[in-house]
Amino acid sequence: MRIRYALIILVIILASANFSGATEIRNIRYWAAPDHTRIVIDVGNEPSYEISEGENFLNLNFREGFIGPALPDEIMINKPGIRKVIIHQVEEGAVQVEFILDKYLKTQVFKLKKFQDKPDRVVVDIFLQPAPRKEMVKEPSSKIKPRKIIVIDPGHGGDDPGAVGKKGTYEKNVVLAIGQEIKKAVNKIPGYRAVLTRDGDYYVSFSKRLQTARDLNASLFISIHADAARNRQAKGGSVYCLSTGAASSEAAKLLAKNENLSDIIGGVSNSEGKADSDQIILNMFQTNTINFSKTYAGNLMCELERVNGLKYKSVQEAPFRVLKLPDIPAVLIETAYISNGDEERLLRNSNFRKKLAWAVVSSAVEYLSGTAPVVRNNAVVEGSDKTANPDEKKALGKTNNVKVLSRICTVKKGDTLFSLAKSSSTTIDELRKLNHMKDSDPLLLGQKIRLP
Repeated sequence: MRIRYALIILVIILASANFSGATEIRNIRYWAAPDHTRIVIDVGNEPSYEISEGENFLNLNFREGFIGPALPDEIMINKPGIRKVIIHQVEEGAVQVEFILDKYLKTQVFKLKKFQDKPDRVVVDIFLQPAPRKEMVKEPSSKIKPRKIIVIDPGHGGDDPGAVGKKGTYEKNVVLAIGQEIKKAVNKIPGYRAVLTRDGDYYVSFSKRLQTARDLNASLFISIHADAARNRQAKGGSVYCLSTGAASSEAAKLLAKNENLSDIIGGVSNSEGKADSDQIILNMFQTNTINFSKTYAGNLMCELERVNGLKYKSVQEAPFRVLKLPDIPAVLIETAYISNGDEERLLRNSNFRKKLAWAVVSSAVEYLSGTAPVVRNNAVVEGSDKTANPDEKKALGKTNNVKVLSRICTVKKGDTLFSLAKSSSTTIDELRKLNHMKDSDPLLLGQKIRLP
């Protein structure tokens, strides 16, 4: 009798040991991007599986697996490239996840390790057939005016929500809404065009965001974010440029460290995530490009201060991966603190998002053309400064050429046109006129500059 009980106990122990090593299929989520649909399988531990693929189907076979209690047998997806997912317990201790595909180009499957609050995951990307190009009637080349392209990059997306406010506001959603407002505003201005790196709730890798700007030969790259801090009283906007060395402050260093984790959280395969630009080329170009970025950042800070105030009174610097564009000026905007209750409410407000958008657009046009667009009630009256009346010119920082008394100042580390103008109670435009500077002229360390 004792031997019989001992055998039963041994069988139970062995069964539970085998079960504990099995992979639990916990949850299945999905996002649709313009060029692919992504399916994410949350699992209980590092998974082991085999892939089989045929015409319009893909199977993942987990030899040691079991289906979680909350997971249905079938999930209807009906997104481009895929119809549904079926989960089978094919035999005891084995699970098959079947993807029923439709009109797709290829698939890619890879694993992601547990990270922060994300479990181990298996990612299935279903790439789509490229849409047929529409024939366009070509105009004579003499009539075509080249447009300046501004790439707007709403941060995070998909599996990477970014910061989350106390009321449950996701950073990825509000920055997308702001980005869409910026795009609409830019496209109202003759000679300008805006392109979003993402226009829905899906994740785009750093390399693809940057490649978008390169492919379009963009004039400006603007990454949109919302800040967060443990101190819920922290508030205000801030503007960051790339630093190839140390960050301008410990706070900037920590922010860049967190933002640079997006590829890991959002889910990027190792092959794509390591596609950084060659460091020698970066060093050759970026010093000059960073100076251009700082010039635009100064313009932008003037406009943002009118909308919501600033956290920092100078342009911040940190090694953000999403700003690594050797020959395109690039900035990252932290629009407001989503962790602050008042600013979370502002970010959820469409009128506030429109004001932010016009601040970004006004500063961008001023930087790229030397003039600010005249705006009334969120609508462009004229893209040129020539038709603005004196009051409008004054509101946008435009003044007549006048002789003023001045003093000589040496540019120190951390100085920007914005900070120098603010300390002298003047505008960036007045400083440029006083020093005969073009919009594209950088501010250099040790440079002698006249201040009123």
